[in-house]
Amino acid sequence: MARVRKPKPTLDVILFSTPEQKVIRFLLSQPTTAFTPRVISSKLKGVRGLGGSEGITQILLDFQDLGLVEFVDNQRAVRMRDDSPKVQLLKTLAALSDLEGLRVLLEPISQKGVLFGCRATGKATSESDYDLFVVSESPDVIKHTTMKHPIGKQVELITFTPDEYTNIASKDPDLHHKLSSGILIWGSGGW
Repeated sequence: MARVRKPKPTLDVILFSTPEQKVIRFLLSQPTTAFTPRVISSKLKGVRGLGGSEGITQILLDFQDLGLVEFVDNQRAVRMRDDSPKVQLLKTLAALSDLEGLRVLLEPISQKGVLFGCRATGKATSESDYDLFVVSESPDVIKHTTMKHPIGKQVELITFTPDEYTNIASKDPDLHHKLSSGILIWGSGGW
């Protein structure tokens, strides 16, 4: 009897699979918005192990003890603590997880992909886009592929050919500086 291969795990499965992690993932999707436990419960309907509004309230209290969330609106609602370094790191991991499907499509047709801007630094708000820089021989294909992807409308894409990329430091020092503090998602490093 042949063994069934399990699909490759995604970052989302690795980082956000327990009920508590799913609550964090939901809050990270709109980090500057406050939610009541009841709203969180309705949005995460079907997630086993949450325990309804009471269970979510306990999870949120635990998150408050960790410095991840703060209660607002007379202790009735909760939102992420944007000033927390832990939250900023979680936001960056969530952004990398969000872009994973797009990365799978773009990596074979490009040489390099860099996430930069507020999503890379963990300072994203609910309205922030994904600043993505891609080096490819075919920038039009990259743009088309990105726009067809479900997250494509939220991606602010900058594409360079390899020749343009070699001169980036002299032609656009501001962009070069932003990219040097970004996160290399695929390709080889070196600026």
